[in-house]
Amino acid sequence: MEHISLILTDLDGTLFRNDKSISNHTKQVISDAQRKGVLFGISTSRALVNAVKFLDGITPDITITNGGALAFFYPKKGERIKVYDSQFTRSQTRAILEKTFEVLGPQTVISIDNEHGLYSNAGEDDFGDKYWTKVDFNNFIDDAMKICIETRDKNAIEKIVGAVGKENVDCLPFSDIPWYKLTNANATKEKAISALSDYLKIPVSQMAAFGDDFNDIGMLKLCGKGIAMGNAIPEVKNAADEICGANENDGVAEWIETRL
Repeated sequence: MEHISLILTDLDGTLFRNDKSISNHTKQVISDAQRKGVLFGISTSRALVNAVKFLDGITPDITITNGGALAFFYPKKGERIKVYDSQFTRSQTRAILEKTFEVLGPQTVISIDNEHGLYSNAGEDDFGDKYWTKVDFNNFIDDAMKICIETRDKNAIEKIVGAVGKENVDCLPFSDIPWYKLTNANATKEKAISALSDYLKIPVSQMAAFGDDFNDIGMLKLCGKGIAMGNAIPEVKNAADEICGANENDGVAEWIETRL
């Protein structure tokens, strides 16, 4: 497989079809690659618990989650090793929350995830599954691996980021929903991949990464093969080495099959 030792793929819009399913064909192709000695991992903005629940039939060797804030390696069944983590401190989290409510108003919808759980002040119809805890962020005193804010107002986000210093924040919009993602400046997919590269002794030149949105651009540029989905936004396609099929057409599996 073109000297590829590790495959990393985003989830939404990439490995997932639009209904969040993964085809049996894709699961089989990934399993076949693993049996041939290629490691497989996910690299997603989702929190860990909100990512692996969709992976029925896939056992990843690596998980990069929370927007790059948390990375685990699974050397064997039942064992995991934390390779990387990075988060906002409690004081930074508190400052971002207070500035968000000051700039956008007290009804602003926010979600936060960390290693302990997922939290939101949204209505239960929006975040109604068992993985989310509804909270009043006026009293939130935990740290945060990822903070998402419902707005498209770039100027407002810049003011919010200023509460902790823009040099301390990695901030990106989502292309398909009116939200911004804020993480610690060191909590990016590419930072987590670099840490995994050092730990596993696998050079990034032997990695292939798949993605479709803004926060995938860094990892596609870093890895030896950066592959944009056929449904990716133009900025991702421009940053990629190759373009594969769309997520609805098992583009990830198709690319892997042609290189086995």
